[in-house]
Amino acid sequence: MTVRKTVKQKLKPPGAMKAVISGLFSGQLSTLILTVCILASAFTLIVTSHEQRQLFAELEKLQKQRDELDVEWRRLRLEQRVMAEYSRLENLAYKKLGMKNLDLKSERIVRQVDDSE
Repeated sequence: MTVRKTVKQKLKPPGAMKAVISGLFSGQLSTLILTVCILASAFTLIVTSHEQRQLFAELEKLQKQRDELDVEWRRLRLEQRVMAEYSRLENLAYKKLGMKNLDLKSERIVRQVDDSE
């Protein structure tokens, strides 16, 4: 008979959850407080991890947007340099405004006249 009791005990070992539940109902307040603290800690960990993942995804999105704006800014700076080139301005003045370089025949020198005379 002692052999059968040993075999039955090996087949049904007490589980940790069973021990916690039996401790809760047996009136052990410290076990209840400890269980509540563990559950609160686990829930806080879950919420914090979720928020961290969301913030990291937002950070990556903002970094991508920053890179796109940086590329656009560089393109605009290059375009600005091209638009400000002297030869381009000279060409535009010649074609659109009809301006041309002065030759010696069309050049006139103006002298300042003193009002005292």
